[in-house]
Amino acid sequence: MKKCFGLIIFIVFSLISDAQPVPTPEFPFKMTVQQYLEKYAPIAVEEMHRSRIPASITLAQGLLESGNGNSRLAIVGNNHFGIKCKKDWQGETLNEDDDAPQECFRKYKAPIDSYRDHSEFLKNGQRYSFLFDLEITDYKSWAHGLKKAGYATNPRYGEILIATIEKNNLLRFDLMKPNAQEEQKIVEEKKEFIAEHKNLVINNIPALVAKSTDSYTSIALENDMRVWQIYKYNDLNKTAEINRGDTIYLKPKNYKSLTQEFHTLQPWETMHTVAQRYGIKLSKLRSKNLLKEGQEAAMGETIYLRDKRKEPPLIKPPLAVAVPVDTIYNNEVYDDPKKNIETSGPVVPHDPYNLEEHGIKEDMAFFHTVQIGETLFSIAKKYNVQVEGIRSLNNIRGEQINVGDKLIINPNQPAIFPKEEAVVPGYHEVQTRETLYSIARRYNITVAELKALNDLAGDTIKVGEELVVIPLNGEKPAEEKATDNESDEPIYHTVKEKETLYSIGRKYGVSPEDLRMLNNLIDNTIAVGQQMRVR
Repeated sequence: MKKCFGLIIFIVFSLISDAQPVPTPEFPFKMTVQQYLEKYAPIAVEEMHRSRIPASITLAQGLLESGNGNSRLAIVGNNHFGIKCKKDWQGETLNEDDDAPQECFRKYKAPIDSYRDHSEFLKNGQRYSFLFDLEITDYKSWAHGLKKAGYATNPRYGEILIATIEKNNLLRFDLMKPNAQEEQKIVEEKKEFIAEHKNLVINNIPALVAKSTDSYTSIALENDMRVWQIYKYNDLNKTAEINRGDTIYLKPKNYKSLTQEFHTLQPWETMHTVAQRYGIKLSKLRSKNLLKEGQEAAMGETIYLRDKRKEPPLIKPPLAVAVPVDTIYNNEVYDDPKKNIETSGPVVPHDPYNLEEHGIKEDMAFFHTVQIGETLFSIAKKYNVQVEGIRSLNNIRGEQINVGDKLIINPNQPAIFPKEEAVVPGYHEVQTRETLYSIARRYNITVAELKALNDLAGDTIKVGEELVVIPLNGEKPAEEKATDNESDEPIYHTVKEKETLYSIGRKYGVSPEDLRMLNNLIDNTIAVGQQMRVR
């Protein structure tokens, strides 16, 4: 009986010791890349067939922005893309320190709402419109196009997306077809959208009236068209913006009016508005009225809609001197979607420091090129991230890394294993008579680790040289101590090889955003030898 009772106790204790703790928002289980893809890839694929955004792109952005779904925004707010509130958001919110303390982010009821909102953000952004003409499988053009359109300020954002997609073979999700049930759901949803528009026929051409929630992209998607067709059929250039009440033609316009012969020009009208009103190609309307491109007829002039006039009308004086169009970044719309992206100028925010203008949290991921003597451990210490985080982002199973490998580093990524320490790196200035051994001993690390942290091939160090070290028990590094005293005098730093805004900011306790503002930078690009203000 005692043996039986003892066996029962042993089994109970075994079960207790093997049991997993109940996850909570504060202490969740940490997802790996594979677990994230298993859970959210079906949503990304569904969104791909609904919105024509490659699932590989959506998943790569979700992985990077949410740290494989482990960030507080993703866990508590179901926000996988760091979308900020902005003025039009009426739902729940969540505050999080980002570019400024306690910024407002959108909180969703479920992750699928976050994925849908991400799709709508891209669909409704005029600067992203030409991306939707690309092939679903062309993830490289999508990645570079997102960077050029101003989605993130990181100058290598496109490369990081591509690397994430290729390391995790995300292209396989772009090749997935919708099942019958999903396909029917998408068809019904599309019918619902089209039914909301008034069916118009103007000059024998099908058209619709734009709603306040429409974009050129959404109209194209709902009518199985390309975005460039919407622009071409309506005589629009790349900078055009849609307005509620605009007439949008779904087929090419006619060469002339089938019913009306003349139109008297009103004060608020242009040749383009007349062409849209009567369903006539703008180039043909100008030709009939002996007008060159860019010329506008004066108010009260009679515009010919069917026949060609014999004398030109009075011309409205130009508002400004015409500026030559840049042959690289022009407003012309091409049938080739890649050419449309190539000839669109890079987007820079009106206020380069106001990242909320994008509505998206700035992506902090960047590349690190493996140097001689570096290990996963030394790289993790250098950037204050965890070894498992680097493994997860770069699909590394063991310890093997090679010189020249490009590793994705993401400081936003929360700890995958909470017990693994992420030690904050500091800096030590070499003093007279100091050696690698004495410095390593002071900071409780090995000489080998110190050499790996600083890319040192030998044991030679110079007085005044700055070494990356690990502070003892939270002690501040020497550089940080020296700058603790506040002063009104500006402090400058000379950029050294391999330094980034992030590493310089960590050194002086300044955010990358503040460094950009202090030095009038529009992105994270800096040059060796550059004098940067840090205070």
